[in-house]
Amino acid sequence: MKTRHDRNVAHKHGAHRRELAAASLLVTMLGTTPAAPGETRAAGGGMERPAQEEVVPPPARPPEIHAPLISPSPERGKGRLALHLDGNRRWCTYPDDRLVRPPEKEGRFQKRNEVFTFGYKFSLAAVRRGDAATVRMLFESPVFRTATWRPASKVGVTQKTGPRGPMILNEDQPPPRPKQIPKSPDTLVPYWEERNRCVGLPERMEFDLDPGTYDVYAAFDLMKGDGTWVHRTTGFLTDIPVEAARRTRLDGLINLGPGAERQVELVSFSLEPESTLPGPAGP
Repeated sequence: MKTRHDRNVAHKHGAHRRELAAASLLVTMLGTTPAAPGETRAAGGGMERPAQEEVVPPPARPPEIHAPLISPSPERGKGRLALHLDGNRRWCTYPDDRLVRPPEKEGRFQKRNEVFTFGYKFSLAAVRRGDAATVRMLFESPVFRTATWRPASKVGVTQKTGPRGPMILNEDQPPPRPKQIPKSPDTLVPYWEERNRCVGLPERMEFDLDPGTYDVYAAFDLMKGDGTWVHRTTGFLTDIPVEAARRTRLDGLINLGPGAERQVELVSFSLEPESTLPGPAGP
């Protein structure tokens, strides 16, 4: 038989269970759960997480040309040609960087910012005296693309454009402009990549060559819209000696001046003393 004390304890436990059941029912009806650490309760019972800071990507850096890796000493039987570059070592191109442009007819407006430059690359080559038919490509950079063909709809043309209909002109009126090629949203047009139009070069580049006398050429070449290449700025120097286990210093200049002024020059050379190089590499 239960005592009065036992009945009082059972009554208290039953009341506590009823309070828990009522609280659970209330939470279910409101659709809420306790807020986790770092969260706040939004209107209507939902949870809001702390606002995330917007991640802003760093601005795109202009491309750079890196010197090829080379051992401290030349290969056995070869000499070292070391190109040292002065100036700001920058080179830039432009949407219309053609060396030869058609004459502009009087009274007619020539479109500005038309794109004819689709890419460029830097190369350094040498020709050994007595073997003019063999060109030794010392260095050739990757192709830096400055324009690509894209549908006109991707660059803002959404309606078809083209020449007007036939016109009746008086004898004293000037002749009409040549008819333009019609454009539609699907027509391929050049898209200019401004971020790639300038490139930086290293202070020094070194190469191993067989002993002899060389003519060395440096050039920036342009790629046209049809994929062909033309020279744009070049520099060369002749009669450069290379001797086994010795370094020949070649001084050059690559400098971007005001406006469209660009200097690509090979200026002078000097054969350094034999003690400037460590012993030959290899067995």
